[in-house]
Amino acid sequence: MTSLLDQISHRLPRGIREALLGNSRQDLLSRVTDTLVVFGDELLHAESRRSHRIAPADRSSTEGNIDAAAVAEAAKHLLAAADSECSVLLLLAPSEFLATEQHMPGLSGANLISAITLQQETILPACDEALALAVSDGGTDGNRLALWIRQARLTALFDAFTSQGLALAALAPRTLALMQSAQACLLLDDDGRDTTFIRTRGGVLEQWLQIQNAELGEPAFAEQWQEQLAAFEAETRQTLTAAQDYAVDQPLAVEPAYGFFPSGALTVSRQRTQRRQLKIAAGLLVGLLGLAASPFLAQSFELQMANARLESNRELSVEARQDQAVVVEFENRWGAINEFPQQNVAAAMFRLQEVLAGEQLSSLELSEGLIRIQGTSSDPQAILQRLEQDPLFTEVVFSRATSNTRYYIDLRLATVNFEAYRVRHFPDET
Repeated sequence: MTSLLDQISHRLPRGIREALLGNSRQDLLSRVTDTLVVFGDELLHAESRRSHRIAPADRSSTEGNIDAAAVAEAAKHLLAAADSECSVLLLLAPSEFLATEQHMPGLSGANLISAITLQQETILPACDEALALAVSDGGTDGNRLALWIRQARLTALFDAFTSQGLALAALAPRTLALMQSAQACLLLDDDGRDTTFIRTRGGVLEQWLQIQNAELGEPAFAEQWQEQLAAFEAETRQTLTAAQDYAVDQPLAVEPAYGFFPSGALTVSRQRTQRRQLKIAAGLLVGLLGLAASPFLAQSFELQMANARLESNRELSVEARQDQAVVVEFENRWGAINEFPQQNVAAAMFRLQEVLAGEQLSSLELSEGLIRIQGTSSDPQAILQRLEQDPLFTEVVFSRATSNTRYYIDLRLATVNFEAYRVRHFPDET
């Protein structure tokens, strides 16, 4: 029955398939009844615009995050008058998240998340904790801004809300709840402890800058921060410096791609999905029994299912070929490393020593196969001729006016061709 259900669902459009079989993340967000925003030591209930001060928390840890139990207690106070079961979207300070940029062309969905997750040790070598990842498929240049948060933080918040009788459905950086999916959006969030600047376009995070306010007291850091923000001076920016700045008219929501979902909440959502699938399977069973009453209809149904399996296999093979093409593309990129021109500096220096034997050399530069030398000699022209006759060198010329004793000569290594290397591996940059 499971195989039959998978075959039928595979042929359905994505929207209908998710409506029938469920999407755990989208299901959790669609069931959110209350949105809470953490800003400094204040917790804002976005729907009612009421706020409650979070009990003093221990910020002695390196992360300096507000205690999960204190946040849950404040949430319980704000939602105490709720008539029905609450499902909470919690918007945390951006400083609780880390943003990294990856170049992942040709990858999307689960493949993109898997590829970035497998590279966690390379991306964040100093972090040995389990991390949760959120990243969007959006963007056309292959660059992705990925958001990370400690898995232990997710679990602690979920458990704290559960102990207060509240269901924590998802959490996200609070700034992302104000981004507008239809246009570019610039937001500057300053809670007195950290300042975060984000830029989004079409619901996709394009820029994430963050600094601790204490570091702005250092002139070097302050100057660098202002230089980075100066690149966006021509665009309209919204500044958020208080919790009430998030009490806007439109409902606060986040893109599912940038939401973080506790494993406990996902488990509850999957259980609802399984119950829905059982109902669908029962309906299919009734339908199959009705079809089996007629041999002709049963044979017709079997033929349709055979065609469905064939089409499913075809679609699966297409995806496999696409994945293979991505792998081949990654393998081809190693050519840029393997074929990098080798200048063989030692051999070039020994050869120059032989050609310039007895001559005085005052300066030598070697860059990308180009050698610049200068010095003094009683016969600079003779040096030029000896260099031209040596097969290791080419394009030997006087780079500057040469007197009877002073010479300036440019030459290239005949075995090195950086221009051809760039044209082959980096045609867009030439």
